[in-house]
Order: sequence, then structure tokens, then C-alpha cells
Amino acid sequence: MKSWLRLLGSELRRTLPRLLSVTLLLLLAVGITLQTLNVQRVSHNNLENVRIGLAKLTPEGCAEDARNLPADVPAEPFLNDCLAGLERTRAAYTDIEAGFAATADHMGLAQHPLGAVGWAFGWLATAPGLLAVLLLAAFFTAGEWSRGTAVPLLLQEQRLWRLLTAKAAVLWLWSLLAAAATSLGVWLLAVSHTRGAFPMYRPVTSDEVLSFAVQRGGTGVLVLAVACAAAVALAAVVRMPLRTVLVGVLVLAVATWPGTPWLPGPVVADGLGLSSGLNVYDHLWTAVKDSAAPAVVRALPWIALLSLGLWQAWRTRPRDLV
Repeated sequence: MKSWLRLLGSELRRTLPRLLSVTLLLLLAVGITLQTLNVQRVSHNNLENVRIGLAKLTPEGCAEDARNLPADVPAEPFLNDCLAGLERTRAAYTDIEAGFAATADHMGLAQHPLGAVGWAFGWLATAPGLLAVLLLAAFFTAGEWSRGTAVPLLLQEQRLWRLLTAKAAVLWLWSLLAAAATSLGVWLLAVSHTRGAFPMYRPVTSDEVLSFAVQRGGTGVLVLAVACAAAVALAAVVRMPLRTVLVGVLVLAVATWPGTPWLPGPVVADGLGLSSGLNVYDHLWTAVKDSAAPAVVRALPWIALLSLGLWQAWRTRPRDLV
């Protein structure tokens, strides 16, 4: 165990300070923070605009609109049509207001310190974060073979599984560091700007924000751990960075295809509590509605398949993998 920890420390020193690691971390933290600002602004403005429109849906509002018509437009028929459809229009606007209010309340979770953590994992445990993990695995694992630096590493540490598990652990720690940086950025944004400019329309309860943070954070940590292990294993098999990225993107696209709720993508979406109506708002992933079985049940076959694959790889591992 001590020797593995020393190997982990060595991989940390070789990986985390590198330009690619730092650049991807900053891109994710800054990009997610800016997207948080943008979606809060949009949701706030949408709700304000529909409420302004709703306030004008009165007989007096119809009369004012009729008075402001161009001279060549007859005012009386317009006024009669407006008054006749007033209740129907108000009902439609009320439904729109309810949807915008729910979206604004959800966006407001990013203004809470725990909500900022859940918000960060909504992005990092979906496409942006998983693609970053894949790029790092391609460069720091497959790149070891393409650059020829894997030979001295394996001469020093002859048990390949120890080296690969250390690399996967480093990627996982990097993803947690990215989550911390992103959460801090979203929280600082809330304190410095969005709380005042785009306040929540309904006070969020402690139970709500805690449930949001625990679901997103707990599931996100597990998803990132599996993704890091899978990305490193793929990179060790393919051993070429570009091919690793191409194969990884293809596998990710197939796994996240929303054709059936039993695929890994829909399972992850349900586990994170993603909403299909908020894609690109607080995540980048496709959710599947109306899943009959809970996410935990649908995850069991994939966990069993992954365990079987790891056991088979361990049982049949070749002795010379350089």
C-alpha cells in the first residue's frame, strides 16, 4: 500500500501541474461559471417579461391597446376580440409563468453554497467533464506509449495494474479539484452579482438544496470515478492519444443514446436528477422520461458487466505489456 501511495504521489506530481491539466480545469471552471450567469439572466428575464405581459391582460389593457392601434386598423373589432379571448390568454400566460418560475427557482439553487456544489457536478458528471477526463487519459496514459515513456515507467513499476490504478486515481482527484474550483466560481458569482441582479422568486429550503447537492454530488463522484477508470483502461488498450479520443467519443455517444432507459446515459441522467427540459441549462446530457425501474436497479447490470470485464482482464493479463 505504501509503495502504491508513493506511485500515486509521483503520478500526481507528473500530471496535475501540466499545462493541459491546468488549462482544462480553468476552462471548465470559467465556462461553467459564465454559463451559470447566462442561464440565470435568461430565466430571470423570461419570468419578468411574462409577468409584465400578464399584468396587461385586463379589460383596461385591451382598451389601451385598442387606443394605440394604427389609424387604418379598426379599434372596435380588435377590442371585442381582445375581451372575448382575455380569459383564455390569461390561462395560457399563467401556464407559461408557472414554467418560467420553476426554471428560475431551479437556477436559483446555484446561489446557495451547497447548491453551487450540485450545480458543478451537473456539468462535470455529464459531457463536458467526461470529455475532459477522456482527453487527460489520452494524453497522460495513451501518450506514455506513443511517446515511448511507458518503458521506463514499467521497468520501475512492473505491475501494470498498479500504474493504471494510480493514473485513474489521479484523474479522479483532478475531477474533484475541478468540481471544487467550479463550485467556488459559481458561489463567488452568486455573492458578487447574481443574488442581487437575479434574486430567487421563492426562498429555497434547506432540505431542497441539501437533497439537490447530495444527489448531484454523490452520483457525480461515482460517475467520475467510473469514467476515470474506463478512460485509463481504454487509453492503455488503444495506446494512441488521437485514437483513444475518437474511440472514447464514439463509446460515449453510444452509451448516452436515449433510445432505451437501460443504457448508461439515461441511468446517469436519472441518478443525477437531470431534467430533459433544462439540457444546456445546468447539464449537457439527454434525459429519458418515464423510466419504469429506478436508476439503481438499471445500474446493476452495468456494474456486473464492468466487474466481469475487470475480472477477465485481470485473469488473462499478459505478463509483458510494454
